[in-house]
Amino acid sequence: MTDNNQNGSASVSSGQSENNDSVSISVSDYVVLPSLSLTIILALAYSILIIIRPTFRANKLNWFTINVCITTILLSCVMMTSSIMKFMNTSSLLSCRAQSFLTVMAACQMMYSHSVVAFSRFLAIVYSNKRIFRSIACIWIFIIIGWLIAFLIAVPFWILDGYACSSSSQSSFLPYYTLVGVLVIPIMIVMICNIRIFLFVRRSSRRVHAEGRGNNISQARDVYLIKIMIVTFTVFVIGWIPLFVEQIFSNYITLSSAVDNIFQILPLFSMLFDVILLIYTNQPVRLFLCQLIKHRRQINPTANKVNTIGEH
Repeated sequence: MTDNNQNGSASVSSGQSENNDSVSISVSDYVVLPSLSLTIILALAYSILIIIRPTFRANKLNWFTINVCITTILLSCVMMTSSIMKFMNTSSLLSCRAQSFLTVMAACQMMYSHSVVAFSRFLAIVYSNKRIFRSIACIWIFIIIGWLIAFLIAVPFWILDGYACSSSSQSSFLPYYTLVGVLVIPIMIVMICNIRIFLFVRRSSRRVHAEGRGNNISQARDVYLIKIMIVTFTVFVIGWIPLFVEQIFSNYITLSSAVDNIFQILPLFSMLFDVILLIYTNQPVRLFLCQLIKHRRQINPTANKVNTIGEH
C-alpha cells in the first residue's frame, strides 16, 4: 500500500511507513470528502426523520436501521477527519494508537450493527413464543451489546502499535487480528443466523400452507428486514475486503496506483450505497418523501401563478 494510504480516509490498516515530510494526493482523495459528506447527510436525515415522526418511531425494527446509520456516520466522520488532515498536511493531535483505535472501533461498530440485527431477528423468529425477544427493551439491549463488543475488539489497537504508527513499530499480530475480528467473526454470525432463520421460515411456511392458516405478518417483516440487512452487509464487506487482503499481503505484493485508488474508493461507495438502500427500502419513509416532493411541486406552480397575476 502506498504512502497515500497512511492517512488515507478509507484505510483501516495500511502496514506501510509514513512520509511526514510530504503527503501525495491521489485520485481517490478527491472522491473522499464529497462521498463521505453525502453519506453523513443522508444517514443523519434518515435517522432524524425516523425519530421525530411517531409513526416511523413506532416500528421497533427501525431502531436497527438507525443504529446502522449511526455507525455509518461514526465511521464516515473518522475517515473524513483523516482526509481533511491529509489535505491540510497537518498531524493529528491524537497518538497513532488512538487514531488506530478510533478507526478500527468505528469499522467494528458498522460490522457488528449488522450482526446484532441478524442475531436479534434469529431469536425473535425462531423463538417467537418468547415475547421478550420482540420487545423494545430487548432490541436496545442487543444494540448496546453490539457497541460494547465492537469497542472491546478494538482495544488491542490502544495497547499495541497499529496501522497509524510507523512501520518499524507496527505489530505483526494486528493485521490478522483485524481481519478476524472486524470481518470473519461478523460474517460468521450473520451467515449462521440467517441460514437458521431461512431454514426455520421455510419449514414454517410449509407447515402453515399445509394447515391452511394465514402467514405471520410480524415474521414477514422480520424476514424482509433480514434480506435488506444481508444486502447492505454484503455490499459493505465487498467494499472493505480488498483493503484487508491488501494489508495481509502488503509485504509480498505491490499494487499499481490505479488498483490502489479503486481499493480506497470501494469502501466509500459501499457505505453510501447502504444508506441509500436503507432509505429506499423503507416503504413508509419512501412514500412520505415522495408525497413531500409532490406537495412542494404543487405549491411552487401555484406560487408562480400568483406572482404572475400580481405583476399584471
